[in-house]
Amino acid sequence: MKVCLGQINTTPGDFKGNLERVKKGIDIASAQNCDLIVFPELTLTGYLSQDLLYNPEYIEASLSTLEEIKRVSLVSNPMLHIVLGYVAMNPGPGKPYVNAAAVINQGQLISEYRKQLLPSYDVFDEVRYFEPGFEPACFSIKNSKIGIAVCEDLWNDKNSDDYNYKKNPALQYRDLGVDLLVSLNSSPYVQGKREQRFKKILDISKSGLDIVYVNQIGGQDELVFDGNSFVVQGGKVVLVAEEIFRDSYPIFDFQESGMESLGSKDPVDSFHELKDLLILGMKDYVEKSGFDQVVLASSGGVDSALVCMLACEALGSENVHAVRMPSIFSSEHSREDAIQLHQNLGCWDYEIPIVHESIVADLNERYAIHSNPLNLVYKKNSEKKYNPVADENMQARLRDIYIMHFSNAYRAMPLSTGNKTESACGYYTHFDMNFSFAPIKDLYKHQVFRLARSDARIPSNIWTKPPSAELAANQLDEESLLPYSILDPIVMAYVEGSISSFLLFRSWCLANGHVEISSDKIALQSWLESAVASDQYSSLVSLIGKMEYKRRQTCPGTKVSKVAFGIGRRIPIVEKWS
Repeated sequence: MKVCLGQINTTPGDFKGNLERVKKGIDIASAQNCDLIVFPELTLTGYLSQDLLYNPEYIEASLSTLEEIKRVSLVSNPMLHIVLGYVAMNPGPGKPYVNAAAVINQGQLISEYRKQLLPSYDVFDEVRYFEPGFEPACFSIKNSKIGIAVCEDLWNDKNSDDYNYKKNPALQYRDLGVDLLVSLNSSPYVQGKREQRFKKILDISKSGLDIVYVNQIGGQDELVFDGNSFVVQGGKVVLVAEEIFRDSYPIFDFQESGMESLGSKDPVDSFHELKDLLILGMKDYVEKSGFDQVVLASSGGVDSALVCMLACEALGSENVHAVRMPSIFSSEHSREDAIQLHQNLGCWDYEIPIVHESIVADLNERYAIHSNPLNLVYKKNSEKKYNPVADENMQARLRDIYIMHFSNAYRAMPLSTGNKTESACGYYTHFDMNFSFAPIKDLYKHQVFRLARSDARIPSNIWTKPPSAELAANQLDEESLLPYSILDPIVMAYVEGSISSFLLFRSWCLANGHVEISSDKIALQSWLESAVASDQYSSLVSLIGKMEYKRRQTCPGTKVSKVAFGIGRRIPIVEKWS
């Protein structure tokens, strides 16, 4: 049997574009005399469509597109069987739709499968829209019995989060004696997930079941899909589709295969994969939103430098506008570092100095003399307490205004440059993360440094100097917070592990082997044993909880971790636990 894997980049609601990608795959598979072509989960509607599914015209468009695929199949190679995902109506009680996979051959729907295991954790909420199926579905090609599964169906026990199902579709197919199982997937990227997929699918195949696993590619809002579609034959991974920046249609012939195992990707390469998927997530978010230019504030710091580099990779340096906005507290080396960065990358460079002191003075003068309806006048040296941090934040707010002006004037999407560690602690000026997209929103600070060090175009001074917001004289991040080698593990344990006590955190670091996320293991170990660690930890965890109101107002960014600040993490803003 000859199989084509349709690893494509779909978009919710782009029925015309999604159809063209499917038709291209059908043409390729037909020309190569394939027996079968498999596309991702919900191929026709795109994934995630969310509440667009409540629009009846949306569903009608999905069903109409399916009919068009049937017509296309009439003129394709008659041996070709097309398997793709779509939204079908649920004729019975329950939710209005089913997450379905259709098998089409010569204009006919010869089989239909309904996804049985519907995820409702993290970013997934399929039980909101779909009624689960209850039965397997099989069809035959050349005396081979083929079964169909959709994504979660092969993950009835994910081990990592105790989200276990009573049903196991993989066992159903084993009992039916199928020869080949095809799995349609829209599985978003999380670091380390590729290796988990290989292990899970290889475990399922141990009984002699061959598997074709097809996953989509591309960015969709906060998610990015990494593809990595693969074929398992004889308990070995024999094909992997590693192209992520464009649709690919690799072909595998089960009859001609020498069954040489490809293994899994070297873990050393996983960080390069992270970089590529950050680029892909940004590229798709910008271009699918109808933009071709971006603008960002470039300070000479490591966060903005990394965002600038990723933007140049995603969109081309000629489409990236980097604006330097020094204030009286900006160092000359930061100015020089930013200029050198822009020259190395080949992007646009602008300098717009920030003059904030006169604005602050004028505002405070006016606030000081303004009266209330009772004619009570606030005097300059009254009891009304003044927070000097407002003076610092005015600089950041003026920068936001200047970036938004450029965005409006020249139609360039504004990028935020904040990272996950700082976002957790609210260590950014309100509205500073409120632009259109935050490419490194889900990166811890140590990841930011590592990615910056990996690109020779980013001047070494940018990632060797101590991080600073440069909103006050001699200001350093780690004087306001803890060192990032300590802060990163605290944030990760709290956000991804729901750990909020010092004793549990200490165990998490030492016993569970997560200390490797620290950029300085010795410093972390020393801090854990210090007398002040427990109190500092409690203060920081409390701070992270209280900053939920700021994070809720931030723009989307690509999710790459198990738990990101975004649609997959649902915490009340007003609460007393933290």
